[in-house]
Amino acid sequence: MERQLIADLSEKIWGAGSSRDVLVKRVADALREKITSGQLNPGARLISEIALARSLAISRPTLRETIRILAREGLLDIKHGVGTFVADEHRLIWSRLDSMRSFTDLIRSVGGEPGDSQVEVRRTPAPNDVAEALDILPGTAVGLVKRVRLIDGAPLAIANEYVLLPRPREDFARLKTFHGGSLYIFLRDRCGVTLARSSVVIAAVAADPARAKLLKVPAGTPLLLLREPHFDLSGRRVLFAVNYHNSDLVQFTLTRAGLRI
Repeated sequence: MERQLIADLSEKIWGAGSSRDVLVKRVADALREKITSGQLNPGARLISEIALARSLAISRPTLRETIRILAREGLLDIKHGVGTFVADEHRLIWSRLDSMRSFTDLIRSVGGEPGDSQVEVRRTPAPNDVAEALDILPGTAVGLVKRVRLIDGAPLAIANEYVLLPRPREDFARLKTFHGGSLYIFLRDRCGVTLARSSVVIAAVAADPARAKLLKVPAGTPLLLLREPHFDLSGRRVLFAVNYHNSDLVQFTLTRAGLRI
């Protein structure tokens, strides 16, 4: 590992509140960024655990926990008795549950090319679950964007995104011009709606034949179902996303701090 990379990592991990849990998270985030950005190439060998921990001024247990996290994510390959290497394939898309990022941005963060297929935009009466998520009456007209999200042309997720239309005719006319890419950016730039936060419920479901066909996986493959209402700057619910992710390609992580007793 080059000296500049060590310097970059050190700059990112040290700061206020550097408890062990915080350090593990910061080191993992910093190394992950170096890998997914291509600054650490597939197959590259990390310097020894002792040398790396000393260079970063952290303990070996802290570094070991960081390496275990990245190995579980498929970014590092631990070869016992040989060393730790950047995995040859690191297209696993990961996202922290405590932050909101567009899927387009997540795909690009691992060096993939985002795309969409079977994009459909229509107006539809809100079903009961959608109405509840958007805090509106069932049957209220909402915009629906249906599409298959792609990475390098391969299916990654099925997206069903319900958009609240305060001015149905005008807002839907704008939404109809959406042809793919980041809906977050589209809503901000074309509709003047900035998404400030979201909440999410995740469940594991089996791919039915229709979804399996869209994602090109066998029926029964485990999918990650995310149901995510989004709020604008004023706290109003404006978007409800119901997305089915290929669990072989997408992973969600959350760092939890332990109790101090």
